[in-house]
Amino acid sequence: MEDVITVKVSDLTELFKQLSQIRAEIKQLKERDEEVKAFSIQQAATMLSLHYNSVRKLIIRKKLFAKFLDGESGKTIIPFWSIKSYLNSKENSNH
Repeated sequence: MEDVITVKVSDLTELFKQLSQIRAEIKQLKERDEEVKAFSIQQAATMLSLHYNSVRKLIIRKKLFAKFLDGESGKTIIPFWSIKSYLNSKENSNH
């Protein structure tokens, strides 16, 4: 046999407000996490299933944004948002 419990509507309303705040905070954290991530050219090539040189060409053609850490050559990082926008533009061009 089940027990019956009485709960105030105001308590439930407060719980739902807190739940929606937590969901909003989680969404913000995920977005911020995506902004912080960056990959090397080799890691980006692996993610995109491309050759290292193909990713370099995408950077040169300005289809992928990359940050050069040592001037115009040397270590390069590609932000996650850049990879994501490249994939979105590629998907849109296929339609």
